Amino acid sequence: MANVILSFNELKESHLDKIKEIASDYTVVSSLNEVSDVSDIEIVYGWNKEAGQKLLDQSDLNIKWIQLASAGVDYMDLERLNAEDITLTSASGIHRFAIAESIMGMLLSHTRGIAHSIKMQTKAKWGQFDNARELNQKTMMIVGAGAIGKQTAKLAKAFGMKTIGVNRSGKNVEYMDEQITQENLKQSLNQADVIVNILPLTDETKDLFDLSLFKEMKETAVFINVGRGPTVVTDDLLEALDKGYLEFAALDVVHQEPLPENHPIYGREDVLLTPHISGSLDDYDESLFPVFEKNLAAFVKGEDLPLNVVDYSSGY
Repeated sequence: MANVILSFNELKESHLDKIKEIASDYTVVSSLNEVSDVSDIEIVYGWNKEAGQKLLDQSDLNIKWIQLASAGVDYMDLERLNAEDITLTSASGIHRFAIAESIMGMLLSHTRGIAHSIKMQTKAKWGQFDNARELNQKTMMIVGAGAIGKQTAKLAKAFGMKTIGVNRSGKNVEYMDEQITQENLKQSLNQADVIVNILPLTDETKDLFDLSLFKEMKETAVFINVGRGPTVVTDDLLEALDKGYLEFAALDVVHQEPLPENHPIYGREDVLLTPHISGSLDDYDESLFPVFEKNLAAFVKGEDLPLNVVDYSSGY
């Protein structure tokens, strides 16, 4: 059995038909048990930590390309994959609509008193909300101006907000009124009413949002994290909230998931915690497959893969 695609992801019949149409010389299997010779496996779709590691430990490894089902790649051994000359592609971009909608939902739940009203309703109280804010004319700073950041900026603009994008290059991004580099983040934070963190986890971004950055924010600022939990020092965030360096935080990702039941975040009214659901999609497999399909079409032609190739030097 030569030319094998090992799929850890569930494939629909329509997906299998499309793979056969694009790569007729390839056989699709769903486990290592279906392969007599692991050197036949050239492509891996999705990832399974235990089975994937077992595969990578084989001496006769012949994998050319791994297509992940996630946008984040920090759980992969990038150094090993680079050494083995294995191309890695992510699912970056498929969550952009869902996460952008979640960001606006978390923000509006605070500024329009929606979260407060839900709490009052459960107590059978007609609880007035005296701290309503409008998003119109406010400034949103989006740290990580990729596909999700661009979609978030598009929605923010629809609410009449000014947008500031932050990326490594400072290159202009659509829907951003202003673009700055990550080097200028600290000195620019006081311009933002809302700071949205969409950064991947790399050596550069780990613990980036610490007390020194929170101190630079407006006292009325809202901080939202939908990137990676370890990019934020949680204890520093809570201290910053206690000291009034910012007003509110909405976290879809945290440093430890799930948080233990005794964690202080659960008892705070100035933090909204959602259980890593901002990227949930109507049909994840259906959203992911077009990325794999387009890359597969290029792969079988011997062309460079067009979508979401991970740069091992940058870590994403």
